[in-house]
Amino acid sequence: MSLIQLAFSNFKRSLREYAALIISLSFSIFIFFNFQNIVYSDSMDVLNSMKKEYIDVVVNAASVVFGVFLFFFIWYATNVFLKQRKKEIGIYTFMGLDNIRIGKMYALEAFFIGLFSLVIGLATGAGFSKLFQMLLLKLSEISVDIRFSFTLKPVLVTAAVFFIIYGLMILKGYVSITRSSVLSMLSGAKQEEMKPEKTWLTLIKVITGILILAAGYICAVRTGEIDTLTYAFAAVVLVIAGTYLLFGGAIPFFIRKLTGRKDFLYQKQRTLWINNLSYRIQRNYRTYAMVTILMICSVSVLGTSIAMKQRYDKMTHFRDTFTIQVVAQEEMDKDEIEKGIEQENKVEYSAEVSYLMLDPSYFHTEYTNSNYGIIPYSQVKNAAGQAHLKFGYSELKQDEVIELSHVILMSFVGYNGPKEVQIGDDKFRILAEDDTPYLGEMQGAMSIYVVNDEVYKKLEPLGIVAHMYNYKLEDPANLDASRPYLKSLAEQGEDGLWNVGVNFNSPEGKDEAWIRVMYSLCIFMFVTLILAGGSIIFIKLNNDACEDRERYGVLMKLGIDRETLGKSIRQEIRFTYYCPFLLMTVTSWFAIKALGNVMKEDLFKVNIYSAVSILAVFTGIYLVSVRVFRRKVLD
Repeated sequence: MSLIQLAFSNFKRSLREYAALIISLSFSIFIFFNFQNIVYSDSMDVLNSMKKEYIDVVVNAASVVFGVFLFFFIWYATNVFLKQRKKEIGIYTFMGLDNIRIGKMYALEAFFIGLFSLVIGLATGAGFSKLFQMLLLKLSEISVDIRFSFTLKPVLVTAAVFFIIYGLMILKGYVSITRSSVLSMLSGAKQEEMKPEKTWLTLIKVITGILILAAGYICAVRTGEIDTLTYAFAAVVLVIAGTYLLFGGAIPFFIRKLTGRKDFLYQKQRTLWINNLSYRIQRNYRTYAMVTILMICSVSVLGTSIAMKQRYDKMTHFRDTFTIQVVAQEEMDKDEIEKGIEQENKVEYSAEVSYLMLDPSYFHTEYTNSNYGIIPYSQVKNAAGQAHLKFGYSELKQDEVIELSHVILMSFVGYNGPKEVQIGDDKFRILAEDDTPYLGEMQGAMSIYVVNDEVYKKLEPLGIVAHMYNYKLEDPANLDASRPYLKSLAEQGEDGLWNVGVNFNSPEGKDEAWIRVMYSLCIFMFVTLILAGGSIIFIKLNNDACEDRERYGVLMKLGIDRETLGKSIRQEIRFTYYCPFLLMTVTSWFAIKALGNVMKEDLFKVNIYSAVSILAVFTGIYLVSVRVFRRKVLD
């Protein structure tokens, strides 16, 4: 029998053993292929009117992130596979095969697994590509007709990326086998990830891990201040390092302490599994840390998706508050303009304000701008009432101002303590920064401050008064019908400046379609990361079951019944899944808090929903793991 036939025979015989690995790889290929299909196929050419090039950039960026994740996931999965196969492969040495031939057989067997996973992933990806795109666009709230389209380019790109990564892992395994001794291969499944260490070193790791994790939490809470970007980066690094040290030191340390307490150890058959659990955590601490970090990332990704959705909705509301804005240096008849508009469109509501444009030299602020203006308190209050907007501020004092801003997607510009602005010779305390669209899109074009009416009258001689007339159409899609009349109002003076300017706010929002696609892709990434975390634990437990078969066989020979052993299995596996989940739940609160500070959104509910989703998925995988583990060690 040739090596190819022997490797293929092993592959077919152990297909059920590789099921978790194949499903995980296939699902990853499925997602990556559909990302590429969005970019390379012509099925979504209908999005050209919505800045498809921006959407392609977003999808490509998501593909790169997913490709990096795929690299580490394949790396881990193939390492577990190699470790699981080393002992069996080592037996072939006694059949006369040298290490090079054994390495080739391993490489062929791994190649068959990769090829089988690739075929399944591409076949399901192509079969469900239209459904994937429809779901993506549905989540993105983009209404277009999707047609089925299949091209070879996404297939080739997906296959190339997968086999480059997977091929490197096969090569790594081949080199490992060729350089291994027979003894190391026979005992390969029992190689420990962490060697025994002295108590004082463990205590240092315990204390260091807790302190580093706490420092990461503090940095996460402090995002939103002046050094937001620095705090965010520090929080990520510290949480990752702290999580590894926690699983590598603190958690095994506390479990070992519990095993020393007889009142705890000799209850509920804990002697059957608690010591083994301590050993497992010490051996596999990198795996548990990796899963915890993956789950934290998944919660953060979902939080990003929801925050982007909320910010996008606010940006849309900000943009759509007024459909038409007429700005003039001289007062105009608001009702006359409205009559002209209503020749073609019905006006839902209108509002008018007057504000003062001042030279930038009068302003001394933390951040400079090229256009500045001030508006009296009474004008903003009246405009808010006319446009049905909330305005909950009481009369301003003479040294207080409200800064009007516009809605942005996210900001790393922090805030720390009270702010103030100097206008002329007087300093004013910024009472609040408000992004309610009292002046519509004009708030995004200039820095404007609401001041006390008496202060406004005092400053009025220093600038130019502008009059703004805002109108909201009942049918913004019919805006073009009123354009000829509105353009006739526009008037340019001899100095080249506009005496009357007209601003049209288009309702489509095509330029922001990429944001909607982005938060939809984040949802897919959330699901992928959850399943990846669950798959990693499942694959690891599958490998552990092979190791524990002899131990459970001895326990049954000692007279311990299957039901009792089944309970101990459930206890051990339950801790394996829910310990990372509990740490994720705590850490994700700080991660979501930091994200909310950056996105300026309240994301507490997102934390709850994501935790419940992960708990449901992990519970399902836990039940399957218990059944598979029992079948392998007890049947």
